[in-house]
Amino acid sequence: NRSILANACRKDTLELINARVKFREPIRPLAPMVTREAAAALFELSEGAAADDYNAYNYMVLTVKARPEARDIVPAVVHEDGTARIQIVRPETNPLCHAVLKSLGRRVGAEVMVNTSLNVGGPIAQTPTQALETLRRAKAMTGLVMVSDEGVSRIVYHNLHEAPKDAGQQLLAWVSAFRETAIAI
Repeated sequence: NRSILANACRKDTLELINARVKFREPIRPLAPMVTREAAAALFELSEGAAADDYNAYNYMVLTVKARPEARDIVPAVVHEDGTARIQIVRPETNPLCHAVLKSLGRRVGAEVMVNTSLNVGGPIAQTPTQALETLRRAKAMTGLVMVSDEGVSRIVYHNLHEAPKDAGQQLLAWVSAFRETAIAI
């Protein structure tokens, strides 16, 4: 995954990402990455896409209607017209992201997070160097986690615009808790 991930439960996430990370129009929606269970609970999955346990939703290509409660639970990913372009994440196809979603669900109550491309005004980052350059350009992005194919994680911080309020301790604590309760990274 080469993605910017954020808390979908916060009302200000959409504005923050559009204005201070991506520098784009405020009307632009953010897409949710969800577990299969959260998708069924928060969104109206199409019976036309039901084949193979709704695998058509694995690729963020279909729009669904959000259930009424979704706007309150995950406001950052429900567009003004009440829809969302979901991506269902499954343990067998993306165990790391699925484990992150399950961990997030335990912490904030929803197995959903914002998933938007890792780029700022250009092509999606392809290399670690490009990812670091994207981090520098995004004013409100304060941390970057890189995971190798072998599962080794690296956490990179910057303070080009503003120092992190806690010198990155919150992210370090979350990664530590994640390692203890989910799969090894």
